[in-house]
Amino acid sequence: MIWKRLFSISLLSTVLIAIAAPATTPAEGLYYISALTGNVQVKRPLWFGYDRAHQGDILKLTDRIWVRNPQSSATVFCNHLNSWQVPVGKALKVSKGCSDSAILSDSGILFRAEDPLAPGRGIENEDVPYLISPRNTALRPNQPLTLRWNAVKEATHYDVTIKYLAKPVWEKRVSEAIVDYPDSSQLRRDRDYFIVVTASTGVSSAENPNQEPAPTITLLTDEQEQELKKNLAKIETQNLDADAKAQGQAHLYHSTCQDLNYPNTCLNHNAIDLLETRIKAGTDNAAIYQLQADMYKRIGLKRQAQQRYRTALALAKKANNLPLQAEIQEQLGEIAHNLEEFAEAVEWLEAAEGIYQKGLNLEDPEVKSKLEELRNNIEDSRQRI
Repeated sequence: MIWKRLFSISLLSTVLIAIAAPATTPAEGLYYISALTGNVQVKRPLWFGYDRAHQGDILKLTDRIWVRNPQSSATVFCNHLNSWQVPVGKALKVSKGCSDSAILSDSGILFRAEDPLAPGRGIENEDVPYLISPRNTALRPNQPLTLRWNAVKEATHYDVTIKYLAKPVWEKRVSEAIVDYPDSSQLRRDRDYFIVVTASTGVSSAENPNQEPAPTITLLTDEQEQELKKNLAKIETQNLDADAKAQGQAHLYHSTCQDLNYPNTCLNHNAIDLLETRIKAGTDNAAIYQLQADMYKRIGLKRQAQQRYRTALALAKKANNLPLQAEIQEQLGEIAHNLEEFAEAVEWLEAAEGIYQKGLNLEDPEVKSKLEELRNNIEDSRQRI
C-alpha cells in the first residue's frame, strides 16, 4: 500500500513526514453487474467455460457476458458512470458496451480498490485507544466530523488531539470514546492531519506497539467536491436498485481522492458508512459486504475486514458463486497470515486453491504463475505454524 502519511513516533512525540513514491501503474477500471434476471452467464479469460452471473459481480473489460434468452436481462454499470443494457443472445466482451468504440481502455472514474495489506499484526489492541473513525481517509469540505476510538477498560477520560505535524490544532478531554469535532471547516485543504487519543490510564494510540503509520485525515479541495457532486448526481439518474446504487456510490467514494496515488486520501469512510446502511437494511448481496471489507482493510482495521469478509463468503457460498468464494478465501488467507494466524491462513488459501484447480485453465501461463504464487504463500504460512 502506498501511503502519504504523518508518522507519530514514541513518547518523545517526534514526528516524521514520510511520503512514498507515487504508484507507477494506473489503477484498474471498475465495472459491475448492476441488475440481472433469468439466465445470464459470464466468461472470465482465466476460467474454463461460463459461470452463472450474479448481481454485484465485478467485471473486467476482457470478460464476456451472455444473456442467454429473451426472458433474461443484464445491465452493467461502467466506470464512466453509465449503464450498458447487454443485448440478448450473444456473448459480448464488457469492452463492447463500456469502452468507447470497444477499445480496451480503463480510463474513467471508478477504479478497483486492490490495496495490499500493510505489514504487522494491526492496531486493534484492546488495551490501546486506537482510532476507529475517521482514519486514513479524506473528508468532504464541511463534512460533520465525529471521532471514535476503542474504549479502554478502566479509563475514566481521554485526551484527544488533532495535529498538523507536531503542532496541536485542537484538543479536547472527554469521558466517552467518542467526540464531535466542532467545525471541520477550520481544517485546511492542503494539509494532512493526524489524531492522537490518550487514555487516563496513560496509554496513547500513538504508542501502540503494533502501530502502523499514524492514521491521517485530509480534505478534498473545493474543485474535487464539485466534481464529486456532479458524479453522484449522475449515478442518481441511472435506474439502479438500492444495492446497485450503494455499490456505485461506494465505488465512487473510494475512487475520489485528494491524490489518486495515495489510498488514504480517498473518501474511504464515506464508502464504509454508506455500505453500512445497506447492511443494516438486511442486504444479502455478498458484493456489499466484500466491498466494505475492502475499505476496512484499506484503512488498517483488519479485524473488521475479517468479519465482513466472512459474511461475504457465507453469502457467496449460498449463491454458489465459486469465483467470488475463491477471491474472498484468498483475502481471508492474506489477513490471517498478516495477523499471524498461520493455521487459519493455510486453511483459507488451500480452499481457494481447490476452487482454482477445478475452475481455471491450468494450461494458461498466467494461471500457472498465479497458482505457483498461491502455493508459495500456503507453504510460507505453513512453515510459520
